[in-house]
Amino acid sequence: MKKSKVLFSMLAIIAVVFLVAGCGSSEKTTVQPTTASQEQAIGHEGHSAAMPKEDPVPMMKDLDKSLQDVVKQAKAGQTMDAQKSAAQLVSTVEKIVPHMMEANLKDSLRKAAGDIKNTVNSGKMDPSAMESKVKTMQDVMKTTMSHLQTMQH
Repeated sequence: MKKSKVLFSMLAIIAVVFLVAGCGSSEKTTVQPTTASQEQAIGHEGHSAAMPKEDPVPMMKDLDKSLQDVVKQAKAGQTMDAQKSAAQLVSTVEKIVPHMMEANLKDSLRKAAGDIKNTVNSGKMDPSAMESKVKTMQDVMKTTMSHLQTMQH
């Protein structure tokens, strides 16, 4: 008699768990594709919708810190750390670029960061070549910072 009560209780508990978890549910969730009118409504919110909402100035500070880290690590011969910092530099540039309006300035910033990354990743870091690329990056960063400060978000 006790065995049948225990077995029945166990089956009841399992059934309740399945019922609560929804494992027996035959409903399927469907993802509804966006319609053209929804896309137009999203696209016509104005210029501010295309511009990211966050402030790019802290990102510029992160960019400067990444550049300083690359220089410090490259001078110390810490190639692996310099490569990581250079990758962070390029990543930060890609976060800043959507905030910018001038295509030439975007390209200059990307190129300068890419040049530094390529120099660090090449394995042979010529100090004078690295120094000139860092100087170019700093100049582009100054121009970018003044460009971002004149824009309204």
